[in-house]
Amino acid sequence: MLRQRVVTAALGVALVVSATLLGGVWLAILFAAIAAVSTLEIGAMMKVRVTSAENLIAVAFTVLMVIWGPFEQFWYVLFYALLITTILRREQFSFAGASMLFAAALYSSYAFRMMLDLRALNHGFGWVLLVFIAIWSTDTGAFFIGRAFGGRKLLPEVSPKKTVSGAFGGFLFATVMTPIAGGFLLGYDIHRMAMLGLLALLGAATSIAGQLGDLVESALKRHYAVKDSGWILPGHGGILDRFDSLLLAAPIAYHLIIWLFPHV
Repeated sequence: MLRQRVVTAALGVALVVSATLLGGVWLAILFAAIAAVSTLEIGAMMKVRVTSAENLIAVAFTVLMVIWGPFEQFWYVLFYALLITTILRREQFSFAGASMLFAAALYSSYAFRMMLDLRALNHGFGWVLLVFIAIWSTDTGAFFIGRAFGGRKLLPEVSPKKTVSGAFGGFLFATVMTPIAGGFLLGYDIHRMAMLGLLALLGAATSIAGQLGDLVESALKRHYAVKDSGWILPGHGGILDRFDSLLLAAPIAYHLIIWLFPHV
């Protein structure tokens, strides 16, 4: 099982790094695909039929939100379309379902829109990779530190396996690794203490947001009584299981980068 997880993760990292390096349409296609599948996985948890009108509306919104920047101004289109669907399909689709699908589409897509905006900045390749490194460092630190020290559970009613020691280990790994990686990816002198401090702050904030994102997805799965969001990734479950941390961390990281590094 561990070997399968490692192989899947290595292939995923290679794909993400390659698409980030290429940027442009290739990265947009990858991110749009990830976001669309995430929305479909939430729809599946809700027992929404894949080919239903409401599901297709949600997926279309997700893809447009990712690939077309100005679409951020038209989020209400999805809201209105889903409200109209509750009239046309009132026997199968409720206001509660419309609210959840609206949230699912926005939840699955907005982070990837932010990552594409990040890629468009100066040193965009480095910034996007740095966000991923902060998240991957968090996952790695949480896994190994949590396994080594165990101890008190973080939120057992939400995610029974997570420990306080693991959460702290992930936070520590990300806070240390982000400035180290940033020195290479962004071309900065890693001996400049001010820059190191700002990158460490970015890593710390991204780690906290990522761990909260993980817990949000765990709570979502518990609400719908499913173990994994899907099956598409061997050893990892679904797409949402693999990118849940990013969904909350990316918008936080994007705005912190704009604020902390305005001249980059």
